[in-house]
Amino acid sequence: METYINTALLIHIGALFYIIAFLIRDEMKLRLLVLSGSVFYMLYYYLFPDVPLWDAILTTVILTLANLIVLFRILLERSVLALSVDEKQLFKAFEGFTPGQFRQLLKIATWRIAQSPIDLTTENQPLSKLYYIFQGSVKATKGKHVFTLGNDNFIGEIAFVLNGPPTADVKAIAGTRYVEWNSEEIRKLMAKSPSFENAMMALLSRDLADKLATSVQPESVIA
Repeated sequence: METYINTALLIHIGALFYIIAFLIRDEMKLRLLVLSGSVFYMLYYYLFPDVPLWDAILTTVILTLANLIVLFRILLERSVLALSVDEKQLFKAFEGFTPGQFRQLLKIATWRIAQSPIDLTTENQPLSKLYYIFQGSVKATKGKHVFTLGNDNFIGEIAFVLNGPPTADVKAIAGTRYVEWNSEEIRKLMAKSPSFENAMMALLSRDLADKLATSVQPESVIA
């Protein structure tokens, strides 16, 4: 009788883990709880009063392995361990983004090096790109004013936020390393996730505010 009570307790504990899992929204916590519940179910199937229920154990093991695969993917998305050194450095600039959101941006990013001076934006001309200066500098021309921007600056953020043309000419100096995104692809990610959209708009707004705070002339702000 004591053995039966103990084994019955295992399945009740397993069921409790399942119930709690289905009541929470965080996917990682949910899967960890389901994993814990599966362990108790397998113990119950093995310690059943008569003989181990091998069919049930095998099925639960397969489900547990599938759960572990997805759990590993979630952990990977929420960490920066698999990122390269450059990607980790870039991630520091994306304040407010989760590792998973940042990985979405990486998938549509193109890393470039200006082999010679290259125009990134032209004042009042359509722009379909957003840039980030990773290493090097750019020269911007706004009317009679010419100024230089170095690392850790977005280029084309005003055009992106306002969905209009740039307000300055920007040229990358030879040897400058920068990251390029297609604006429309970013907008598609924003349309799919309000949290992604909030993080993106907040990031570009901070970048613009920093430029306004450090510029000597109001027109020194890049578009």
